[in-house]
Amino acid sequence: MSEPLVSIIVRTKDRPQLLMRALRSIFAQTYRPLEVILVNDGGCDLDVEELRTILGEVTLNYRRLENNMGRAHAGNVGIENTRGKYVGFLDDDDELCPEHVFELISVIGRGDYAVGYTDSEIVDRKYDFSTGEFIETGRKLFFSRDFSLNDLLVENYIPLINILIERDTLLSLGMFDEALRAYEDWDMLIRVGSHHVFRHIPRVTAQYIQWSSEHQIAQSREHWTVLEEEYHKVVRKHISLVTPEVMKHIRDSMGDMRKTIRELETQSDYNKAFAETISLTLGEKEKRLSELEDYLGRIHSGRGWKALALYYRMKDKFFGIIRSIRIMPV
Repeated sequence: MSEPLVSIIVRTKDRPQLLMRALRSIFAQTYRPLEVILVNDGGCDLDVEELRTILGEVTLNYRRLENNMGRAHAGNVGIENTRGKYVGFLDDDDELCPEHVFELISVIGRGDYAVGYTDSEIVDRKYDFSTGEFIETGRKLFFSRDFSLNDLLVENYIPLINILIERDTLLSLGMFDEALRAYEDWDMLIRVGSHHVFRHIPRVTAQYIQWSSEHQIAQSREHWTVLEEEYHKVVRKHISLVTPEVMKHIRDSMGDMRKTIRELETQSDYNKAFAETISLTLGEKEKRLSELEDYLGRIHSGRGWKALALYYRMKDKFFGIIRSIRIMPV
């Protein structure tokens, strides 16, 4: 029985040198068969024959958009042109480790899950103008967490490059919302995650590369306002999923993070960098929780929401009391 075809969608615009590195990482995959759907979102002309040479026997389906239509539209063009049973994603400035597809397909290919994801490293690089090469200046593990829709409703801790998803699931639930200028991937994951549990494979198989504070939207100060606006669009879109139970889960997870930081500080081989990473994540989570509480306070002022919130608080208090009671022998 032959292995299923896996389609990898690559969106690109005006970064041919970075694109070639990304495509080489696809060619280096230990898994076959593969196809690449490359969507040029209104960028410069590309030497398609050179790209085919890089990919070797990996099929290239090249789609060029005459005008820049945005990440969501380019992603949908890619999805519509896939032929594989499973679909993955790679931005033109990120890279995959050779075992990436194999690790994912070995799990979700058995049919137990519609979606699987691995972990990635954040790799910092700077461009050396004298050599025309990128120099690595540091790396660290990105979030490594099992799937939780509750967590996903607050922050996108799963990079799109780590995902492999059944094509049919993607077509029915996960086309990108073209009204979003950013966070279209997070929005898609929430929609799919509200119907399917994702399988997490805790292995680093991808590199999420940070290389420019000007040319990468997530790093550019001039785009921070856009990112904040689009974040709130996604929150408003899925606010019906944010129940009092979800808010409790968020608070509990924040408590666990504070406990981890305290435990790290008591260890003889104290990992300051790891503790700082958790602290930064905790700070972002506290900010988002405050924003959610404010937003929910304005739209859920009715009695139903208040009664439900009171129920969860009383339930937790009741079971806390029960757990604290010691039953004495008669």
